[in-house]
Amino acid sequence: MSELVPRKRIMVVDDQAAHLKALCDILGQHEFDAIGFATGELALAQLRDHRYDLLLTDMIMPGMNGLSLIEAARALDSTIACIIMTGEGTVDTAVKAMKIGAFDYIIKPFKAATLLPVLARALDSRQLRSQNLRLEAALRDRIDELGRVNLFLETARKEAERTSCEKSAFLSNMSHELRTPLNSILGFAQILASDKYPKAEGERQRFCQNIVSSGRHLLQLVNEMLDLSKIESGKVSLMVGAVMLDEVLREVQAIVAPLAEKRLIALAMPADCKLELCVDRMRLKQILVNLLSNAIKYNHVHGSVTVHCSVARGGQGCIAVSDSGIGLNPEQMEAIFLPFGRAGRDESGEEGTGLGLTITKRLVEAMRGSISVESTPGEGSTFRIELPLQGAVASMPGARVPFQHAS
Repeated sequence: MSELVPRKRIMVVDDQAAHLKALCDILGQHEFDAIGFATGELALAQLRDHRYDLLLTDMIMPGMNGLSLIEAARALDSTIACIIMTGEGTVDTAVKAMKIGAFDYIIKPFKAATLLPVLARALDSRQLRSQNLRLEAALRDRIDELGRVNLFLETARKEAERTSCEKSAFLSNMSHELRTPLNSILGFAQILASDKYPKAEGERQRFCQNIVSSGRHLLQLVNEMLDLSKIESGKVSLMVGAVMLDEVLREVQAIVAPLAEKRLIALAMPADCKLELCVDRMRLKQILVNLLSNAIKYNHVHGSVTVHCSVARGGQGCIAVSDSGIGLNPEQMEAIFLPFGRAGRDESGEEGTGLGLTITKRLVEAMRGSISVESTPGEGSTFRIELPLQGAVASMPGARVPFQHAS
């Protein structure tokens, strides 16, 4: 069974009723769907609402003439094939018709044998124009897609270069951080093992204490590097559920209070903080202990550390840890969350691995939160974390949520 081919829709416009009817009848006999109109205005109104393959229009008509109709028709549909019928077969007429986009013109009177080949060529031309427009649109889409791919690749290249630089810096810093306590351990151990240096009992004890202290620092550094490595590789899972913030703050206060007392730091915790967060309890405790420990260590004698709780504008729970310590300058703030980016705090003489805030940031982001810092050199710093409130996230309480690294 042969496939049905849709009939081509042809609009015929002629103010002579007899000629118009005869044309429509002839075209209908040759498998065209021909519709006739007596004026250009009526034809244009039809073109606004319906699509035609070809426009066959008389040149001279009352009101809108054939040339004006073709211009208006092509403004509505640039692919429509247009043919002028005219009794004035002059070069000037042909030039005018071609300038406004007519495919051809035919001189009245004419026979069907003369008209049909012109119509066939016009329809072939329309098909070619339609295919060309589709190809141009497809080409533009591919160019746009190629542009997006190139932009993505350029972004990926820059990210890879940045990651490579960070990795190199990380490995360099890690090598330095590991060698420092190792050299201390080896140095004091060699002194203790040597018979060349006389050692009093007090010296031996001091050397052993230095070895223990360096060993603990080295162990802490290794543990934090392993922790960061697990986080970065996505191997850390979070037990996210409903957690009362005031309960965690009391536990954290009990941990850091001895350090604050030793350094004569006033520790002010919120009296009433009833926020219920949707977080991993153990990791939240780790985050707060790290922030409060840093606020105490990098502070002045008789300084203060204050914790505030509130609900942020985005509907998240906000915890702010403020201190009256040494503060940070803009350059230090840019590096504060980078691995080993202790931001010049080595000048304070405080021992640290330089990984605590990096891990803190990763954990906060893993729990769908954010962390920021505000600081003024010599006046102190405020670290602010925002975490989801219970009921404000899609995760069910107690569900096991795998860590996803935040870019």
